[in-house]
Amino acid sequence: MGEDGMSSGHWSDEVGNQASGPGHRTDMPGPAVVGCAKCGYDIAGQRIGDPCPECGVEIRQFPLDERGGGGGMAIASMVLGIVSIVGCVFYGIPSITAGPLAIWFSVKAKRAVREGRAPRSSQGMATAGLVCGIVGTAIGALYLLFIILFVGLAVSGTFMPTPAGGGLSPPTP
Repeated sequence: MGEDGMSSGHWSDEVGNQASGPGHRTDMPGPAVVGCAKCGYDIAGQRIGDPCPECGVEIRQFPLDERGGGGGMAIASMVLGIVSIVGCVFYGIPSITAGPLAIWFSVKAKRAVREGRAPRSSQGMATAGLVCGIVGTAIGALYLLFIILFVGLAVSGTFMPTPAGGGLSPPTP
């Protein structure tokens, strides 16, 4: 075998998957086996909450085949939540767009974790996305409201320079 882990020979992994020919990597295992916590039976393809076909214990593990996108939704929620907070400096517009999306993805991710379609490890990212989304939406909406009010007052003539150029004065009737 060369330094790059490539071999032109035949290989077999611990599960029994085999491959041969040039260009096959010999240092990469085949598909992972998801085993029951009690008996080790391969539960890939089984639904969470169903009994293990071998020992009857309720499956509480997270099979890789049934992710359901919960982990990706939690990541999207967290990223959009951060974008909503950072987006406040751009007149609040990115915040009021990204914040509600972060909240929506967070709710979907938390539901996927609760239903067992996503790993429990994504729960923290979903919560962070929810909090950042709420904070970013609130700050962005307030900032956008401030900008609209300031521009509205400036256009209406509330802030007019004095004839001597010494600052702002109230509008004259």
